[in-house]
Amino acid sequence: MNSSRLALGIDIGGTNLKVGLVTETGRLIDKETTPTPKPRDLHAVVAALTATVRGLCEKHQAQPEGAGIGAPGVVDETMQTVLWAPNFNDWLGLPIRQTIADAIELPVVMDNDVNNFAVGEHRWGAAQNFKHFVACAMGTGLGGAVYTDGKLYRGARGAAGEMGFTIIAPEGPAIMDRQGVVEAYVGRAAFDRLVDERFKTGEFPTPRRITELAAQNEPRAKEIHDILAKQLSEAAATWLHLLNPEAIIIGGGTTHQADYFFERFDFYLRQRALPPHTEKLHILPGQLGYYAGMLGAAALWFEQSS
Repeated sequence: MNSSRLALGIDIGGTNLKVGLVTETGRLIDKETTPTPKPRDLHAVVAALTATVRGLCEKHQAQPEGAGIGAPGVVDETMQTVLWAPNFNDWLGLPIRQTIADAIELPVVMDNDVNNFAVGEHRWGAAQNFKHFVACAMGTGLGGAVYTDGKLYRGARGAAGEMGFTIIAPEGPAIMDRQGVVEAYVGRAAFDRLVDERFKTGEFPTPRRITELAAQNEPRAKEIHDILAKQLSEAAATWLHLLNPEAIIIGGGTTHQADYFFERFDFYLRQRALPPHTEKLHILPGQLGYYAGMLGAAALWFEQSS
């Protein structure tokens, strides 16, 4: 295989390690997934990751020029380690980027997984035509990222874009002892509560199934998406008023191909935000799909190495 402008995209998750071999045009040549070792000791994770990387490269006789990593938490301003990682508490302050680079014998760049999602969507996906946009990923939680003037905004310590901790109800439920944040209303735990309240027959639909049912006009499924859209709009109105983006890009399994959700989100957001912030606003689903984390990590490599 011609290895010109190939990179690895590495997505480190609490459940799985995902590795993809990606071209400069964003084509995912192949991928491998392996369970994240438990306990999540850094060296055990790096060993599993290294074996996966080597297997994938040997399979395709590929020589990637480098790797991008989606790290599990807030990556510091030097992009070397994590400042906060709820599923990887023992990793705080450790030289994660250099440890992985040494193990896989490639140069490595690293950022938060949702920052990488935004980088990938900007390079290859729904945000290609925008300089100013907010990206968020709805799944287990609610991650976010901000682009201003064509560049990812990382903040003073690399911790910008934690959209899930936008407060929408000061006395509401808490996430990590932070009360009333929007993630408590639209994350997977909230989704499961909504499903449990409405589906009492023993069926417990997944996010994908709820989307299918909503498309079939099933009233309970549509109500769930309506509630999620309304809650997210409460936070998103604040994002619009602070940042005045051209677009909001939404990804994650909860909203994958969820047309009714996007219809209601658009409706509620335009009720809540001022006209100058919504008149030319684009609300779009992410285009990179299930492997957005891997693709975004590879996009980070190409962006920082060009």
